[in-house]
Amino acid sequence: MLSGFFYHSYFIGAVLILFGLSILCQIMIGIMYRKMIRESDNMAVTENKLLKQCKLKFSNCYTLNEGNINIPVFVDKFMNQIRFAGISLTNLGHLSGQLMLLSVFAAGMGACKGIIEGDMLGELLPYYIASLFGLYAYFSVSSFVDVKGKKTMVRTNLIDYLENHLIKHLLLVQDREMQTFIVRDVEVEAEVLADVEKAEETEQGKPLLFTEGDRDELENLLQEFLA
Repeated sequence: MLSGFFYHSYFIGAVLILFGLSILCQIMIGIMYRKMIRESDNMAVTENKLLKQCKLKFSNCYTLNEGNINIPVFVDKFMNQIRFAGISLTNLGHLSGQLMLLSVFAAGMGACKGIIEGDMLGELLPYYIASLFGLYAYFSVSSFVDVKGKKTMVRTNLIDYLENHLIKHLLLVQDREMQTFIVRDVEVEAEVLADVEKAEETEQGKPLLFTEGDRDELENLLQEFLA
């Protein structure tokens, strides 16, 4: 059995490497979601760049759409855009599954090659052992990491924060801005009224164009003209 193992070691090595990469992808996804869960529990002071981007994008969308925004859809879109090394976490999960299937395929190819070359069952057994061990390790790690469960927790935390905290903060900011605008408008109106009053006072304080004597002469002339 050992001779068969080393004889086809390149196939066994390919199987183990592919299984290892598949499991590594699962672990990386789990670590990222775990960090996001821990940070999303205290979103107000989070230092996570992804979560800070989420808050900024939501604030901009909320302002541009005047409060008309579907929060669950927004969160789902944000979750699908999370990337690691340029690959979205969703695609990274798919890649993990494809690597696992590819490793099983490599083990099958190695077993077929051994059968064609006339290897005995003992010499082919390492392929089956590697496949079974790799599959067991993959599903064990997947169950332990629980990517789906962690993703759901992150989504729940984000929706809860956006609906129950960030929206209230944005509404408070808008109210303050509106109050500031009203105060400024009142101040401007008061300044305009003050300017008008000053103008009226100036007009009232101007010297008359005709004196009292001029008025009497004008009245006399009009009476003579109309007589």
